[in-house]
Amino acid sequence: MAIASPSPVPSAAAAAPAATPAAAPRTSAPRPQLTDAQFQKFATMVYDLSGMRFEANKSYFLASKLDNRVQALGLKGFDAYLTYLDSPSGRAEYGFLVDEITINETFFFRHEPQLQAFRDEILMPLVFARRAQRQLKFRIWSAASSTGDELYTIALMLKDLGLIGKDLQFELVGTDICHDALAKARAGVYRKYNIRNVPPALLQQYFVHDAGTSTGSVGTETWALKPEVKSLCRFQEGNLTDAARTGALGKFDIIFCRNVLIYFDEASKEKVVKNMVGNMVDDGFTLLGHSENIYGQRHLLKPDKTHSAAIAYTKAPPGTPKYNV
Repeated sequence: MAIASPSPVPSAAAAAPAATPAAAPRTSAPRPQLTDAQFQKFATMVYDLSGMRFEANKSYFLASKLDNRVQALGLKGFDAYLTYLDSPSGRAEYGFLVDEITINETFFFRHEPQLQAFRDEILMPLVFARRAQRQLKFRIWSAASSTGDELYTIALMLKDLGLIGKDLQFELVGTDICHDALAKARAGVYRKYNIRNVPPALLQQYFVHDAGTSTGSVGTETWALKPEVKSLCRFQEGNLTDAARTGALGKFDIIFCRNVLIYFDEASKEKVVKNMVGNMVDDGFTLLGHSENIYGQRHLLKPDKTHSAAIAYTKAPPGTPKYNV
């Protein structure tokens, strides 16, 4: 075994710790910004594609989202991105652009009081009515289904009520403009945030838990829906402002369109509500979010005050006047 020789006594200069170089000041990348002209061009394009209106106070939000696409494509800036979008090869980019700017914040059993009122005051009475009429097909549409949380919540409620597999045939359809959200909906795999409101019994019965692995502070724990729930739901692309494609979906007994209309201006909102009314059966219901304002569309949808907790609307009687807003 080697024996280390004694170290020489260091001089005072050598014994002093070496001076640590001053840390260079941190510099962050400049925040992407749109010029007024660029903002107007992109905002108009997004509006034409989706019906979503971005006001000037959302310029920074839009710039950050657009910058993600600029970086992904390796372009030099927003003007280059505009040129690319205007080119024949840029047509395929429209879908990625809409995916990037679409907001998809959702989770299972969102706004539970509304869902309870829907179940007790709307769903069950309609089920009894359909049975009495011998109309055994019942259709529900999640008109902006995002990652599928809402439509799968409805499927879980139907399973819990024992309505699946009996006399009625339920068709659950979800549409969304965002391709990425639709892919996640079809996969049916969720993180803890999404499933936090699912009742424990339903979570245990209809989800497969994967503890995953933990990397630093980020975990990969997931809950995957079982095929018996996933098979009840169908997801497809849909733009609520497109009358032809919306109309092709057919008639529905119940339409969910919660927390969606807040992103549309009055002109686009009018189109969307008119399209949804065209998809409602005469005694059907549309359920909106608690923050939605459709005062200007009361000639199309009438609030059902007997089901106010469900935030439910029925078709307005023919000839109802349009209110100015």
